[in-house]
Amino acid sequence: MRQPYNPGELYNLYMTAETHAGDVSGEIEIPLSDARDRLADLVDAAKHGTFVYLTRRGQRVAALVAADVAERYEQIEDDYWARRANDARQRLAAGEDDVISFERLLAETEGPQR
Repeated sequence: MRQPYNPGELYNLYMTAETHAGDVSGEIEIPLSDARDRLADLVDAAKHGTFVYLTRRGQRVAALVAADVAERYEQIEDDYWARRANDARQRLAAGEDDVISFERLLAETEGPQR
């Protein structure tokens, strides 16, 4: 089964996206427990192009990014799914695919229910 989006494309865009303040200026990694007291500063850093990674027990669990980066990410996903839907409609119109019920799709992809 194909990925719902091209991870490489999204990663490359995410890492090279421009923010309102210009090019990405770096990254910060901070424990979630410390971030609570510095949230306003961290949001400002993200707004100005810094990727802020929040960690829990040393593992990255979330990130703060500029809103335009997140919005562009959403646009890429929306465009991807629109292309997939258009491709499916074209295959259906050309007689290359059949329409099946959702229940049948689940049965074929998940196997028998336990």
